Amino acid sequence: MTTKRKTIKDIAKESGFSLSTVSLVLNNHPRISQATREQVMTVVKKYNFYPNSAARGLASKSSKTLSVVIPNLTRVFSDIYLGEIISGIYERATSQGYKILLDIATSQFIKSQEYTKLLASRRADGMLFIASDIHADYLSVFESSPYNFILVNHLFPGKKLNFVSVDYASSARLAAEHLLGLGHRRIGLIAGTNTHTGLQFRDEFLRICKSWPGGAASVTWVDGGEEWSQRGGYAATAKLMSQFNGLTAIMASNDRMALGAMRWMADNRRDVPGSISIMGVDDIQMATFVNPGLSTIRHDLYQVGIEACNRLVQLVKGEITECSDLLPTSLVVRGSTSRAAK
Repeated sequence: MTTKRKTIKDIAKESGFSLSTVSLVLNNHPRISQATREQVMTVVKKYNFYPNSAARGLASKSSKTLSVVIPNLTRVFSDIYLGEIISGIYERATSQGYKILLDIATSQFIKSQEYTKLLASRRADGMLFIASDIHADYLSVFESSPYNFILVNHLFPGKKLNFVSVDYASSARLAAEHLLGLGHRRIGLIAGTNTHTGLQFRDEFLRICKSWPGGAASVTWVDGGEEWSQRGGYAATAKLMSQFNGLTAIMASNDRMALGAMRWMADNRRDVPGSISIMGVDDIQMATFVNPGLSTIRHDLYQVGIEACNRLVQLVKGEITECSDLLPTSLVVRGSTSRAAK
């Protein structure tokens, strides 16, 4: 005799809760208490119950939409760095049947708490925050919330916040080892200081340079500005070259600032790498096409977007409950760096 398959009505009746409550439990709705969730799930597991997929979709009111939040920068939609990450997110999201909702982290977006309203109302099933800065204290709400979220290419040390990021400490070591291995001992560092990953890169680069077995390097660092732009790199290079004599290399914390540094050198008739080596981070497409080609640390930003989206979808589906992924980096040597002149 075949046992009749249990229905959601049977689960509701035996657990003592309404049909709507059981539906919310099955779809992991944040308003359900842990005690209620456990009681319902005890009955669900007892009968190895799984809901009809069509009915579950109607009950959950899943939007099949992922929210992407980007920083509030000048001309943000023309930003090369963000464009690569968003492209990776979009490719993977659409391949899994999700649409993308794009928001900018303006003061109004944060003040109105739109980020939680979107998730609580199920207008978005999960949220991806790209390159949030060190002042984004509002993100702390996600430490104790039931919402699905990922920090993309950023992290907050000491906070339990899901993230997918390249390994900036590893990048700093690769960059320092390259320049030090070429004999550079007087290095200018253009740092990004408004993100924790930027600070991580700066501090690890300084640490390696100070403890290099072949002889410690003297490193002078300046802030490249909050937008990590070519303009910021240009201004920072002007400051370095006017205030500090004898630099043989400049390390910029991203390629855009490095390109700004190279432009300053061209404007001031300084040969790269003949008189000074310049290095960046990210390996954006333009790094290949400038003259000389830019030596850099490769961060596959498109892949970062793909992996972050993968993890968010896994969170949405309940396949994982947390995420703290560091992705590998690699050294790319081109013509902008050479051995230090003796």
